[in-house]
Amino acid sequence: MRPWYRAATILLLCIWIGISPCLRVLAANDEEVKLLLQKGLTVYEIDQELARIQLEEASITKQKTATEQELQLQLIRSEETKRHAAKVLRAYYMGDRDSLWMLLFTISSFKDAITTLDYLQMIVRNDHEALKMYSESKRQLTELQQTLVSSQTTLQQTKQRYITQREQMIKLQKQLDEDLSKQKDAALIIQQMAQLTLSWKEKGIPLFKTYFQALATALKQLPEIISEDSKGITKHLIINGFQYTFQITDDELNQFLRTKNPLFQNMTFRFTDTELITAGTQDGIDISIKGKYELATKEEGKGKAYIRFNMTQLQFNGFDLPISTVEAMEQEFDLGIYPQNLAPFLSVTGLKLEAGKLSIMLKMSL
Repeated sequence: MRPWYRAATILLLCIWIGISPCLRVLAANDEEVKLLLQKGLTVYEIDQELARIQLEEASITKQKTATEQELQLQLIRSEETKRHAAKVLRAYYMGDRDSLWMLLFTISSFKDAITTLDYLQMIVRNDHEALKMYSESKRQLTELQQTLVSSQTTLQQTKQRYITQREQMIKLQKQLDEDLSKQKDAALIIQQMAQLTLSWKEKGIPLFKTYFQALATALKQLPEIISEDSKGITKHLIINGFQYTFQITDDELNQFLRTKNPLFQNMTFRFTDTELITAGTQDGIDISIKGKYELATKEEGKGKAYIRFNMTQLQFNGFDLPISTVEAMEQEFDLGIYPQNLAPFLSVTGLKLEAGKLSIMLKMSL
C-alpha cells in the first residue's frame, strides 16, 4: 500500500470512530495544496484504471483460450469435410457419377426408373451437402483465425496500456510522496486527499454515471424537438432541395433536456465555436464536462456517419479527472447524435459549431 494511502486510511478510521481531534481545514484557495490533492485524486483514478485493465486482460485471455480450443476442433472438422469433399470431386472427375446416371438407360420398368432416379438424386444432394459443408467449414476456420489474431492484438495493446498507466502512476506517486515530505501539514493534506477520493468514489462516480445515462437517453429523443409552427414552418430543420440543416441553440437544448429529466435543472449547456461545455451543481457537487463534436462511423451501423461526442475534460469539485477516467466514461456512455433518427433516409455530411448554436448538415440518401 502506498505511503499516503496508509496514512489516509488511519486518519479516516480515527475520524469515523470519533477518537481523532478536530483538525483545521486548509484554505480552499491554497493552490499548492490543491495541486497535491489533484495528484492524489489522479493517482487514485489511475489505480482504478489499472484494476479495470486487469479485468479486461483476464476477459480477453479467457476469450483467446476459448478461441484457440474452438480453432483446434474446427481444424479437425475441416480436415474431415475436406477428405469427404475430395472423394466427391474425385468421383466426378473420374466419371464414377456418369456411370451411375447410365443406369437409367438400362431400366426396363417405370417403377424401377423412379426408384433409381430417387437414389441418384439422393447421391447428388449428399454430394452438394458435402461440398457445402466443406465451404462452410473453411469459412468458420477463417473467421476463427481472424478472431484469434484480433484477440492477440487486443491483448497486446491492453498489456501495453497497463504498462504505460503503471509507469505513469509510479512516477506521479513518487512526485506526490516527495511533495508531501516537504509539507509541514502533511497529515492534514493526506486527510483531505482521503476525503476527496472517498467523496469521488461514493458521490462523484454515481452522480456522473446517473447524469451521463440520463443525457444519453435524452439525446436519443432529440428528433422530437423538430415540429411545425402555426404557419407550417418546420422548426430546427432547414430544407433546401435534397439538402437539410438541423440547427439548435444552447438555450433550446437546455429547455429540451430539462423537459426530459429534472436532473438537468441544475445544469447548463453552452456551445462555443469549438466545443460543448456543461457545468452545474447537484447535491452540493460541482461538475463540469467539456467535449467536441466530430463526424464518425460505426461498423455495426453499416458505415453510416453520426455525430460523436469526444469528451476532453471532466471536473469534479474543481479537480480534473485523468484522461483514463474520461475515456472510460466515454466508452460506457454513448452521447452521440444520430441523424438517421431524424429520418432513415438522411445522412450527415458535416457539422458546424459556433457561439450559442450547433448546425448539422444533412443530405437525402436515395
